Amino acid sequence: MNYYLLEDNLIQQKRIQNIIASCHVFDQPAALLTALRKDADPKIILLDLEIQTVANAGLNVAKMIRDFDILSPIIIVTTHSEMVYMSYQYQISAFNFIDKTQNEQQFKQRLLSAVAGAEKQNIQKLDNEQTAVVSLPNGQKHERVILNDIHYVTCNDSKSHILTVYCTYKQIQIRSTVKRIPILHEDLIQIHAAYVINKRQLVSMDTATRTIELANKVRLPYSKKYLKILQGLLN
Repeated sequence: MNYYLLEDNLIQQKRIQNIIASCHVFDQPAALLTALRKDADPKIILLDLEIQTVANAGLNVAKMIRDFDILSPIIIVTTHSEMVYMSYQYQISAFNFIDKTQNEQQFKQRLLSAVAGAEKQNIQKLDNEQTAVVSLPNGQKHERVILNDIHYVTCNDSKSHILTVYCTYKQIQIRSTVKRIPILHEDLIQIHAAYVINKRQLVSMDTATRTIELANKVRLPYSKKYLKILQGLLN
């Protein structure tokens, strides 16, 4: 398990290193991001919110991390407890928040507890089928998304090569085709020339209106030729 820390205060760096001796420390966001991109192993990331007097710099870094790493636990270590609520707006899925203003014993206990919990989560994710990751083709690149987070994929025009992937907390636009999506995983099912759904999200279907309903209450049309497939999924 690898540990990374973004912190530009030398005193706080040493404070955390005294608790997590093997932690890789960075005081520049760019250097941290470069190191994280090169490390494919399980990791835990600790971020200070304020970097070089910019109060929300850590949140911006966390958001950039989530663009290429959706699994690694992020622990926020900060004096800005009033900004914790902003992490939900940034949709970074922070694992825990540690207040730096605590006394040394409390701080150490909270940090060790958070790291232990993050380590356990990392191990569970490696063995948990629910965190299967799909690599979505996006032109010359790929976007990695947790399978369970995908609800459906669509395009505005059946001939369009720009798709929108609707996930639990975000939408992603990719350059691809509808026909390429179902071959990525058996749970991704085409139901229409313009729609692919995650079968785990399917709740019901209405043959009168020829629509299906997903777990997020979204209703989508389906084509007649996919009727038997949908019926088989619901039976």
